[in-house]
Amino acid sequence: MLHVAIAVLLKDNHVLISKRADHASQGGLWEFPGGKVEENETIEQALVREIKEELGIDIKSSSPLITTQFHYPEQSVFLEVRKVLDFTAHDYVFNENAQYGLEGQLVRWVAINDLGDYPFPEANQVIINALMLPLSYLITPDSFDSVLENSSIDKTIETHFLDKFAEKCHDYSLIQLRFPSYSKGKNKILEFDNIIKQACFIAIENQTLILLNSSMKLADDIISLSSGLHLTAKHLYDVEFIKQFRKRFAKKQLAASCHTMDDIKQANKLKLNFIVISPVQKTSSHPEQIPLGWEQFKVLAHVAKMPVYSLGGMSKNDVPKAIGAGAQGIAAISKLWDSE
Repeated sequence: MLHVAIAVLLKDNHVLISKRADHASQGGLWEFPGGKVEENETIEQALVREIKEELGIDIKSSSPLITTQFHYPEQSVFLEVRKVLDFTAHDYVFNENAQYGLEGQLVRWVAINDLGDYPFPEANQVIINALMLPLSYLITPDSFDSVLENSSIDKTIETHFLDKFAEKCHDYSLIQLRFPSYSKGKNKILEFDNIIKQACFIAIENQTLILLNSSMKLADDIISLSSGLHLTAKHLYDVEFIKQFRKRFAKKQLAASCHTMDDIKQANKLKLNFIVISPVQKTSSHPEQIPLGWEQFKVLAHVAKMPVYSLGGMSKNDVPKAIGAGAQGIAAISKLWDSE
């Protein structure tokens, strides 16, 4: 397997990409710059050397973004991708009128949100997914839901929740909305539908990605307002459910909850946008579950072919540890929802 170091060079919300030579494998496609890690070379050393040779850029420091394996018909590759914010470069690299690297390759600074306009090798898609995702994934708590379990929705409670949700949309750009009692049919569906619709409108207004938990079995008109679905472990294996969703909502995102190696392999097969692996640490919401621990999380995250969030006993302080273990960042419920 070819071990490759990849640099995601970032400046003013733009990222540097380069175009593969027409005669090269997958020629004519755009890619993130980098190259082969040589024997007895660290990932950091390889990245510094390759980017200096290709672009004349001196990397001062970098941090892990994502690792992934990919199998092409002609070769298997293991990509170690690092985010680079601290670097120096010749002026030509930033000059829109001089868009060529040191090896004659076309280079371009592209807004992160515009990366979808460029054709990339399939293995690079996971890097684009990671770039589009934040460090934290907020999951709404059961506290509001439990108040409603034995009664109809009180307008005061509804207003309080939506006000809190709007506040969190200012702090987080990725939120999962879930109401367990909705799934169990314990409340009036139309009332819940109204709250979910209002939450979607709030998310749209704040440019927040909102994923709806698949257990809620929502109507298409509500799903169309969201950014996509977060699959439960059950729906992760429901092939017909996923097939129908993708048929109706081809451009919506799909994420999933994973707990085992089999779950990770199923997520890879489905080519999901990202997954959550849990529980990493002991959690008050599910005290009966045995935590995976960081070492086992690292093993599972290494197999995933998409960005991964760590869930279970997580707080903002765990972000560096999660990234070091191969995660995109952390997912949490109370530690993010209740934080000021």
